[in-house]
Amino acid sequence: MANAKRLGDENFYNQAFVRRCELEGINYDDPMHREFYQALAAYELTLEEKHGHKQPAGRTRQKLKSKGVEQCLIDWALGSHETSGFTALAERGLLELTAEYVVVKYASRFDPTVVDAARSRLDSYKAR
Repeated sequence: MANAKRLGDENFYNQAFVRRCELEGINYDDPMHREFYQALAAYELTLEEKHGHKQPAGRTRQKLKSKGVEQCLIDWALGSHETSGFTALAERGLLELTAEYVVVKYASRFDPTVVDAARSRLDSYKAR
């Protein structure tokens, strides 16, 4: 990622970004959990880019520990506004690394209102 950034190659940077996120989820057998951890890694990388240093998603990690992956996905999907991480990823064309994408992909595992909220957020961004 650093080399791509230094060279100003945005496409290569995004490929390296995606690969780094994929590696974060590699140890999970459940595909939904794997993709959640990839989305969490993407969110934390956007925080790192924004702040200039490693920045964990503290509240999300607390919720993850106490309530689990599914509740984290539900809360992100039902949030009253899109997160800065969602916006940053969407602007790069990396919607597949958002929690909303994970919820829609595994729709059968969520209440329809959660899926509708996630789909609505994704669709509203695509319409811009």
